[in-house]
This record gives sequence, C-alpha cells and structure tokens, in this order.
Amino acid sequence: MIRDFCTLVFCLMTIQVAAQSTPEVSFGRVTDEERALMEVPGDPTADAYVLYDRLSLDFEYSDSDGPSLTERHHRRVKLLKPSSFDRANITLTFNREYAEISEVEAFIHLPGGGSLPVPAAQIYREKLEGTREAFKFTFPQVSEGAIVEYRYLERRKNILIPSSYTFQEDIPVRWAQYDAMIPPYYRYVSLTAPRLDVNEVKLTPRAWGPRFNTGAYNGGQQKIEHSDILWAMRDLPAFRNQPYSNNAGDYLPSVRLQLQAVQYPGSPERSIFSNWKETVKELQDRQDFGRYYRNKINYNALWKAAEPLIAQQASEGEKIEAAYAFINRNISWNGNYDMLASKTPDQVFQSKSGNSADLNIALLSLLNEAGVEAHPLLVSLRNTGAPIEQYPLLHQFNHLMVYTEADGKPLLLDTGSADRPAGLPRERALNHRGWVADKSDPRWISLDVPSSRQVMMLDVDVAESGEAEVVVKSRMLDYFAFDGRTALNQRKSDAEAPMVPAILQVMPEARVTSFSAEEPDDAPRNQFTYELRLTAPVAQAVDDHLYIQPILLPLVDGELADVDTRSFPIDFPYPWQQRYVANLRLPAGYALEEAPAPVRLRAADGSMTATYQVQEVSPGHVSVVYTVILDRTLYAADEYPALREMFRRITELQTSPLIFKKQL
Repeated sequence: MIRDFCTLVFCLMTIQVAAQSTPEVSFGRVTDEERALMEVPGDPTADAYVLYDRLSLDFEYSDSDGPSLTERHHRRVKLLKPSSFDRANITLTFNREYAEISEVEAFIHLPGGGSLPVPAAQIYREKLEGTREAFKFTFPQVSEGAIVEYRYLERRKNILIPSSYTFQEDIPVRWAQYDAMIPPYYRYVSLTAPRLDVNEVKLTPRAWGPRFNTGAYNGGQQKIEHSDILWAMRDLPAFRNQPYSNNAGDYLPSVRLQLQAVQYPGSPERSIFSNWKETVKELQDRQDFGRYYRNKINYNALWKAAEPLIAQQASEGEKIEAAYAFINRNISWNGNYDMLASKTPDQVFQSKSGNSADLNIALLSLLNEAGVEAHPLLVSLRNTGAPIEQYPLLHQFNHLMVYTEADGKPLLLDTGSADRPAGLPRERALNHRGWVADKSDPRWISLDVPSSRQVMMLDVDVAESGEAEVVVKSRMLDYFAFDGRTALNQRKSDAEAPMVPAILQVMPEARVTSFSAEEPDDAPRNQFTYELRLTAPVAQAVDDHLYIQPILLPLVDGELADVDTRSFPIDFPYPWQQRYVANLRLPAGYALEEAPAPVRLRAADGSMTATYQVQEVSPGHVSVVYTVILDRTLYAADEYPALREMFRRITELQTSPLIFKKQL
C-alpha cells in the first residue's frame, strides 16, 4: 500500500481554513434540536450518531521531569436504537507506566428533558493485566434518544508519540476535531494526510517553559509562538468494513504524529528519527531484546535442558526443527503479543509461559547457541496497520518472530503451538512485510509462506428420499492441516469437528455419525488426514426427479462477490489450493438429465483459476471435480471489477444442482 506522508513544519505562518465555523459545544449542555433528533440525516438505519468528538493535544513542562503531553478528550453520542445501548458502557484504558487518566466526568441527557451526571462514586478504577488499568462506568436511564457525554484528561510522560486520532467511525459522525498547541522546539512528522474540512495552522504566543537565556528566549517564560492546529471533519458516513480486508483502519482519515526532531534555543537540532541501522543497534543493546538471547547468563538453564535433543541432530535444518519443537513442548503461549520480552529465557522456561516475544527470543537463544544463524523478525499484525518502511518506527511492531535460513531458503519461525509446524507463522502475523533486526544487515523482507493445500474426496450414496450417507476423506497440508488439527483438538461437540461448520452452513440438517484422524506419531506436523461420516439431505425429490446439491464444502466464500465495488484491497493471508471430488451414487433407475457445462475460469494475470466438471462415469454413478487455486494474496481495490464476475461464477457453481430423472 502506498502511504502519504507530510512533515509538519511549524516555523512559518500557515493558515488554511474551510468556509465553515467550528461548533460551540459546552460540556454538560445540549440543544433542544439534539434532544429531538431521532434519525441520522441521510442514514435512517444508523443506531447511533456521534454528535461531537474532540481530542485536544497540549504540552506541559516540569523542571524536574521535562516535557510531557496532555490530551483532553470530549465525546457526545446520540443513542437512537436499543442496539446502541452497549455504547453507554465506557472503558478508558491506559498503561500506568507511561500515562495517567484523571478528571473523568460524564452526563446523560434524557430525550424528554433534563440531564443526569454519573456520580463520581460510580466511576471506578480497575487494574487489568500487567501495568494496564482502566476507568469504567455505565450511564444510567439509557433509552432511545438519550445522549451520553463524557470527558477526561490523559497525561503522557513521553512526548515521542501522541495518541492517534481517527475522524471516521463505525457509526455516522457529525463533527470530529483534533486540535493541538505545539511548542516551537518540537518538530513532528504526520504519518497520514487526510482531506480535512477544516485545516488551520497558525502561530499563537503562549507562555511555556523551559527557561532559556538565548536570543528571543532570553529571560525565561515570556510568551513564545506555538503552532496552533485545528483539524476537523464533518458529516462523515459510517465506516463499513468489507470481507477479506486487512488493515482497513489505514484507509480511515486519521492523525498520527511522531516526534521527528528537537531543537532548543542555542542548541543544535537533535534528530529523534535515526535510521534502521542505528535502531537495530539500540534494540540489540536492550536488556529485554538483544541481551536476553545473546548473553548466555540469561538462557543457561534453558540451553542445558534443550542441548541433548539439539546436539544429536546432524544437519542445521534438523537442529532448527528440534529447537522449535522443544520450545513448543515446554513453554505455552499466554495469548499476548509483543515485540519485547517480559523476562529472561530462563525465567520463561521456569514459568512455562510467556508472550510471543518471550517464546521466540527463547528460540533465538537456542538457535544461536547451537551455531544456527538466526535473527529477530518484527512484524505488525494483520489489521493493526500496514508496515511503514520509510521511517524507523518501532511502535508499529507488535509481534516478534524468528528469521533463519534452511537449505539456503528463508524460514520464518513463530513458536506458540505444537500443532503449527516450523515455517508457518501465526496467520495474524502474515501482514506481507517484516523487518529483520540483523545488526550487520537490517532489512525488510516479504513474509512469503508456501501454498496451503486441501484435497477432499466424498463418497455420497443417495437414497430415493434425497437423504444420503456421506463419507468425507480429506488430506490437508500446512495451514489447512493446522486448522484441521486445531479444530479436532478443541471441539466441544460434533458440530465443531473439522469441516463440519462449513457443511452445516450449506445443509443445517446434516448429522455427524463419526470422525477420525490418521495421526501416526511420526507424521509430519504440516500434514493432516481426516475422515468424516455423516447423513445429509443432499437431494430433493420432485415427482420423478432428484435435484442434488453436490458441493457440500464451498471453496470460495460468497461474500467475495456480494458488493459491486470495493473500497479496500482484497487481502488473503496465504496462498492456497483446494480440490473437491465427489462420487455420487444414485438409486437404481436414475440417470443424469442436466448439469452445468464444464467450466475453466482464469484471472487475467493467472493468479487465480477455477475448474468445474461433471462426468457420468456409469449409470447411476456421477463424478464432480471442482478445483480452485489462489497463488496471489493481495489484489488492489481497482482490480476487483475484473475478479468480481469470476467470484460470482464460482459461487454460482457451488450452488448449482444436478438434475436426475428416473427412467420409466
């Protein structure tokens, strides 16, 4: 994805103002028109409406602690339908190591008149996991037409990255505003450039520390010209996500600032942005990153436990597999993602649990000690933002994996599940690009994985009533194998066994009679063979005809063809191939009368193909062969029209019946 970048240069007077005024909103007071409003203009289906949302950025200075950020939030939302009432339950989270929330106030404005404050005693503070905390409260007397309003102050100790702000939401927005007062010593880069309805940047004199004895700043806290920013958007429609999208938030109008440089009077400019080589050096010197896996004192006990298993392996590839398996067998993932370790590999091994960075840094320590060259691989997870390669922005990363090579080919390692083989990262980690934190050669790489495959063989014995005995045998590779094995291990009922949920979507009346997996102890973890038996009403008898639905397991989701236009790219996590073969045996005396003609579909660039063929093998015996191959994972939105008809044709084939007639 191509991003727009702009630098905020606050040394010149720049004023750009749209021809409209900003609304005057007083906290705790609403207009009669706002109370009476019961429908969003232009969107009568909306269940809620953001009347006003504002984030105001400012700076404070302490002689002892230096500069800090303050961010004032003010939000007002109209609740129009009962489905919106959960928006009256508010949770304001923060990390107490870096931030603090205070001055929380809230009102509910009733549609018939009157306003009620939320008592301070009902706004409670709760400790969450680790250093995270939250203020929580619920508005009373919630009803259709009520307006909920609250505000709070958040102080942040570090001025490097202010909170991001998004103008558009999942419900319509009448007015969204971001304003800031930034001292002249700090230069920020904006990582987005939305088209704003109000875009005003001017210079406003204000008193602000620290004290300087240089030039115009001589004498201390006289007024200095701040960059006074007002950015706003109005009458925004609800944001609608689309199936098979990734990083949709990147397409929303937003503000994301990061400090680029600092220059105090009488001092040279100090760049905050370094470069990727300097960034990797800093990471390697961090205790919770490089030192944990490079200093043996941090992983000695782990190595002693794993060494007998790893040392007996002959090849480098076998050592990698042994180390990967050891971590998966002995340390459980706690469900949290991170790019930094929370404790040493030895401590993680002792506690038998850790976040994603803990596990993969433990793996790094084993590989490096075993003489295998391996490096940290940092990624941003899917739907948390496309990676930005231009600037060394560490805060964009939220997951750490391991990059190594086997037989001269890149190998991506991501521990956390014994069922997921080496070379298959978590699906959420497949966000196209990742950064290898190699001290000698930091670099971006493509997160390429092998094409996953699945073959499904069905024997379908159809009775004259339309009921059928079905045997499904499936051979799955890579991500299909992982998903199948995970579903089998985690099932709570037959309806959750592998492939069953997809079958039940087509035929809710289907009933599972048995399932089994062929899992020898030495079976490769990237393979999974599975058998499922069920009864299902695959046919409908009408007079002397049987209308049979031969595709019980759709290969393509119908949502891919449900819209005429796409706003976002189509983004599949990994390439795949699926082949479906159904052998249908009909009651005596029935012959095939009508079936879709053989079809071969191909995308213009050959990246996606689909074939479908029906063949009458012998009287009463028909074979259906259906294959879809996807070799490319990312399609731009403007490529969708060319693919849409292909998607629609494929989904039509999946629902096309075969018609058999009883011979008299």
